[in-house]
Amino acid sequence: MHGGDAVVHALEKEGIRYITGFSGGGLAPLWPALRESPTITAFATRHERLGVEVADGYSRATGQVAVAMTGTGPGATNTLTGIASCFADNVPVLLLMGQHPLRNLGKEYQQEVSSSIFDTLVKWKGTFTRPDEIPGIMRRAFTALRSGSPGPVVLEMPQDVLNAEADDALLQYEAVGEGRKAAPDARDIERAADILVNAKLPILNAGGGALGGGAADEVRELAELLSMPVATTLLGKSVFPEDHPLSLGGGVYPRSRYASGPALHMNRQTDAVLAVGNSFRLPNGTDGRPIPEGVKLIHINADEKDLNKQYQADVPILADAKLALRALIDAVRDRLGPQSGGIQEEVVGEIARAKAKWMGEWMPIFTDESKPTNGYRVVHDLMRAVDPTKTIALHDAGGSRGYITPFWVSTIPHSFVAMGGMAPMGWSLGAAIGAKLAHPDRLVVHLLGDASFGMTGMEIETAVRMNLPTLTVVINNGGIGGGMMGMDRAGGTPPTVAQLGGNFSEVARGLGAYSERVEEPSEILPAFQRAIRTTEEGQAALVEVMIKPMRTPELPDDWSVD
Repeated sequence: MHGGDAVVHALEKEGIRYITGFSGGGLAPLWPALRESPTITAFATRHERLGVEVADGYSRATGQVAVAMTGTGPGATNTLTGIASCFADNVPVLLLMGQHPLRNLGKEYQQEVSSSIFDTLVKWKGTFTRPDEIPGIMRRAFTALRSGSPGPVVLEMPQDVLNAEADDALLQYEAVGEGRKAAPDARDIERAADILVNAKLPILNAGGGALGGGAADEVRELAELLSMPVATTLLGKSVFPEDHPLSLGGGVYPRSRYASGPALHMNRQTDAVLAVGNSFRLPNGTDGRPIPEGVKLIHINADEKDLNKQYQADVPILADAKLALRALIDAVRDRLGPQSGGIQEEVVGEIARAKAKWMGEWMPIFTDESKPTNGYRVVHDLMRAVDPTKTIALHDAGGSRGYITPFWVSTIPHSFVAMGGMAPMGWSLGAAIGAKLAHPDRLVVHLLGDASFGMTGMEIETAVRMNLPTLTVVINNGGIGGGMMGMDRAGGTPPTVAQLGGNFSEVARGLGAYSERVEEPSEILPAFQRAIRTTEEGQAALVEVMIKPMRTPELPDDWSVD
């Protein structure tokens, strides 16, 4: 068996269904086995970065490992942004990196780039130096991808190693299966249970580790058992149903970007916080303000580097989110007894009053009839056009994230796919294709600005070519929103840097997608309805809405229902 065949054989055994990226140097030895593979489809994206981001979206939408590929040199460097985003947000993507033959490395051959460029951006990295090493390195890769706190892995594949032969018996492969997860220390669980049961108003903050770890059922069970208001991080959005009476939306303790009014209101009343699977990353995870005296913090995370990083926890628990929550639920039930616990009407009533006031303050912006419209109106009308139980929504960098994240109501796990640690512009286009690969029966819609679309918009052609009918919503304010709002100030962004142009509905039409450009606010909803029907008929669609630059949500510290 050739080394390249052994790599594909291992991927098949691990259940991989897709490999995305761009053909390049060093990858040719994979083609014979991929062409014959009964289970794996490999296809090209328009750019190597987008190959990683398609895999990224697939992984975030499923919680499973996804695979991308790139050739040598500039192909590898093009993937750095995508891999960095996976690393920042703990996404298990495997990148197969083609490489020059071993005998040519270090001789300044054209397009020679060492895999060391990824050293600070991956959970693990391996290099094939002999074909008989391939099974062992593949086992290590998938163990790292599926165990503990997830993250990307890069495998450097010198072309001569992939072309070399080894005895079939040496290249046989058995899947490593499910990853290994750390269980919590029983003493930590007992301490945490005591704090929660004796707290006046405990609240639960759920992050990406809870969502990716499959802990949605446990989050809900514990919240309902102790009547705990639940707020999620950006990456944790959708782990708890946001139409639930205990949901606060976004806004973890003590305060994070895009905090909802209800979260700010309830945060001031708590005396115990359970943070599960969130890293308190600045500035999205927290704005860095201290936790007040008298408030106890229990922090569960699978990565020891995230514990006691921003805040020293009263009870730090190094464990898998699902395993830790299940143990904590059992410990709480032991203390409450079989007939105790449950949702308290005074708690949900307080949350409902806060939600009513908060949404009432925003409703004039959601329904503003002025022209050009605003990004919040676009999101409001989009939500009116979709069935949230059959939709996956994605945001992008900058203003689009601020417009959609606080107000989109996600009701089932992975129905909202978020990113944030690296926040590359244009990420959502590739990620939406990956989400559609994972869930072809759902509407997949993503929102991005015109500046972001300018970076990655050619990937619409990939959605068209691969029969993946995503819905792209471009909110076009004529440039970089933040820069445009400040360009009239003496120290603001120069207009030549802030202002951009383009009619992107025409670009999408030229790439084979259905498209519309909307300028009248009253036409937004009908345009969405037509575009959704088009995706249901199998064609990718784009709706471009002309908007004005507008700031993302900022609430005063003293916001309350009083």
